[in-house]
Amino acid sequence: MILKTFMQPSFLFGFLFILVLLIFSYHWPAIFDVNKEKSLELLTNKYNDEGTVIAVPPFKPSDVPPFGTDVAGKNLFYQIIDGAKYTILIAFGIAFFRVFVSVVIALYSPKSKISYLDDLVQATLYIPGTILAYMLMTALFSKQAMEPMSSTKLIIMQFFILIMIGVLPLISTFSNEINSLLNKDYIVSTIALGSKKTYVYYKHVLPELTEKLVLVFAQQMIQSLILLAHLGVLAVFIGGSVTLFMGEPLEPIPFPIPIEGEWAGIIGMSFAKLQVTPWAVLFPLAFFAVTIFAMNLMIRGIQNSFEVKSRNSGVIK
Repeated sequence: MILKTFMQPSFLFGFLFILVLLIFSYHWPAIFDVNKEKSLELLTNKYNDEGTVIAVPPFKPSDVPPFGTDVAGKNLFYQIIDGAKYTILIAFGIAFFRVFVSVVIALYSPKSKISYLDDLVQATLYIPGTILAYMLMTALFSKQAMEPMSSTKLIIMQFFILIMIGVLPLISTFSNEINSLLNKDYIVSTIALGSKKTYVYYKHVLPELTEKLVLVFAQQMIQSLILLAHLGVLAVFIGGSVTLFMGEPLEPIPFPIPIEGEWAGIIGMSFAKLQVTPWAVLFPLAFFAVTIFAMNLMIRGIQNSFEVKSRNSGVIK
C-alpha cells in the first residue's frame, strides 16, 4: 500500500519537495559553505570607503540578494531556509498529537453517549481557531511576564494549547467513524463470539481507519501551518520573543523578534512594516503557500491510491 502511494505522481512530488526542503534546512551552512551564526546575525549600516553611511536596514533584495533582509537587518533567505525545519516539524507535531489524542479518546469510549459533545463541537466551529489560540496564548504570555518560565516549558504549553483546540472536533469525527465500523456485521459477529476489545480494535477497527487517519493527519498539518501563519501576523510566536529597539535613540521603536526561527515569526516581525518591506512578508508567505500546495498534492496522491485499492477490491470480489 505504501509503495502504491509513492507511485502516485502527485504524492511523490509533494513528498520530495518537503523532504528536500527539510534536508536543505538542516544542511544549508555546509551547502553554501557559510557560518550559520554569522549568516543569521543582524546586518548593520553599510559604509563606503570613506566611512560614510550609504544604506541602512532593511535592505532590498537588490542590495542583499536573493530576498533582501527583514526590518532588523537579518538575511531573509537564510532565515527562511533555516526556519523551514522548525515550521514543518512544529506543524507535524501539532497534527500528530491532535490525531493521536483524538483516536485514543475515541477508541477508549466510542459508544459513550455524551449528549453535549456534538453541541460543544458545533459551538467551537463558530469560534475561529486563530482567535481562540490568540486569546489563550496572550494569557500565557501575561502569566510568563509575572512568573517567568523556561523557554522549553513555554513551548510545551504553547503546543498543548495548539493541540487541544483542534482535538474536540476530531474526537467527534473519529467516534462516529468507529461507531459505524463497530456496527458492521463481521465486527459484530467477532464481538459476539467473545473476541476481546483490544483484539477487535487492533485486528479490524484500526486497519479500517487507516485511510481516515492518514488523510486527517495531512489535513491537520495544513490547518496547523495556516494557524501558525495567522498567529505570526498577530505577533504571537512559538517560543516567545525578545524586543529589539530601533530608530532614533531618543525615539526608539520596539520590534518583537521571535526567539525561534519559524516562518510565522519572520512574517510577524515584519508585518507592521508591510508597506516599507513587503518582500519580508511576501517571501515567507510564498514558502508557506508552496508547502501547503505540496501537502495538498500528497493528500490527492493518498486519495488516489485508496481509490485504486477500492476499485481493485471491487474487481476481486
